[in-house]
Amino acid sequence: MANLNNKQWMYPITPGGRASMLALMQEPSHRISGDMTIISWEADPEAVRAYTPAELEVDGTGHITLWNFEGWHYTDRMATEFISEKRVQYAESYFMVPCRFEGLDYYYMLYSWVNRDWLAYLGRCGGMPHKVADVQFSHFHEADELHNGPQPGVRTTYTVENFGTVLRASVDMEREYAVEELPFFYRPDVPARHIGHRQFWDICNGRPMVDDLVAHWGDDREIGPVWGGDATLEFYDAEGEDIMPFTPIRMHGGWRWSLKFNHSTSPPVVLHDYMAD
Repeated sequence: MANLNNKQWMYPITPGGRASMLALMQEPSHRISGDMTIISWEADPEAVRAYTPAELEVDGTGHITLWNFEGWHYTDRMATEFISEKRVQYAESYFMVPCRFEGLDYYYMLYSWVNRDWLAYLGRCGGMPHKVADVQFSHFHEADELHNGPQPGVRTTYTVENFGTVLRASVDMEREYAVEELPFFYRPDVPARHIGHRQFWDICNGRPMVDDLVAHWGDDREIGPVWGGDATLEFYDAEGEDIMPFTPIRMHGGWRWSLKFNHSTSPPVVLHDYMAD
């Protein structure tokens, strides 16, 4: 989101902006690095169609992906200030439905869970339905004799808990893949465009102030080697969630890679404005 660099976009609103949840994300020098894992499966096609906005085309197979990203955003301020880990580290897990709009490939973000309040606020401004939750991923460590990086015999795990366990997943690191082998659209040289349904409700007048579909994507993306293999994915009928209609019918697998990007040049765009209908 290129307009992250606009220092007027802050919350809470104070004269100097020091208390803003987005103070670090709005630094011009900000960049993001982390680890991405995408799990791909097929669910009930009718459920996928019913939960995806009618303006977006789906392929009718029930194809869904679960994106799990643990990231760190860095700025030049970290060299001169004390900045706590929780202000720069985050983990997020989100449902993405492959779709098309006016001939281009997109991913519609149906559900999302994140572990930071500042990320939940930022995401909702772009139509991402972030819930603050306990999002946990297993890690590699260079000192371990086996779990020092992706390689055969290693498994990674992913858990989301909110009011109870929401989902658990795992991916076996079996071999390295070319991006062309992935069963979903993801290329380092082409933006992975995300679509969210953005709605801000006016509680004073009982009507939406904004109601639209918004797309955004990262700039200057670079990805590392892609490792993956068989995957498991289990959903739970957790309180306040609605994911059981997407129980896997057929698993495709899971894939993991390192990723870095920024929000330097590409602003979010409105694809469809429901208030103009």
